[in-house]
Amino acid sequence: MMKPCRNCGAELIIRQTKRSPEQLKKQYYYTAYYFCPKCGRMYFSDTYKVINNNYDLFTGGNNVTTGIYDVEIWTDGASSNNGKPHAKAAWAFVASTKGRSSSGRGDYEEAGIVDGKQTNNRGEAWAIYHALKWAATKGHKRVRIHTDSQITIHGVTKPPEKVKENRDIFQQIHAVVSQNQLQVDYQKVLGHSGDHNNERADQLAVRLTLQ
Repeated sequence: MMKPCRNCGAELIIRQTKRSPEQLKKQYYYTAYYFCPKCGRMYFSDTYKVINNNYDLFTGGNNVTTGIYDVEIWTDGASSNNGKPHAKAAWAFVASTKGRSSSGRGDYEEAGIVDGKQTNNRGEAWAIYHALKWAATKGHKRVRIHTDSQITIHGVTKPPEKVKENRDIFQQIHAVVSQNQLQVDYQKVLGHSGDHNNERADQLAVRLTLQ
């Protein structure tokens, strides 16, 4: 029996994905997903997950070639009434310093309200900034960031002067990395796909936007 939608409680349905050639080149893909016909929310499950063993892992920034990290951090941003004058945005991150995988639980978490314009994308970017700043203060040098925001990954893997949206945040991210000589690996994850730490970061950010 399928679980109801966590957002509105409606009964979920199963939809097949349209598997394009580009999708099949990714680290993993899903043959189907759960869909809420009432609110439009999607949920991904390992039941339909296919691992691409030929995938060449894409990383950005200063790559950690050894695959050994001092800390792994899951980041997320959220915004209520996104794009409207009374929007409220927040950032959050969950960190694991004990070598735990994405199926485990982080041992440190932090969240806060976005500075400046209140949008979801700014929340995503601020989450990475605060995560890296925290990692630097703790003396961590090799950091792996997990984010479900492709827009943010594009931003952090460019020189900050070439970023068009939210350049101020990406300049601060670049400064934290440079000043603390961090080695950062950015890993794209799917949101709402069962990754506990990604889900937890989402919950922390959403909670602040509703207060």
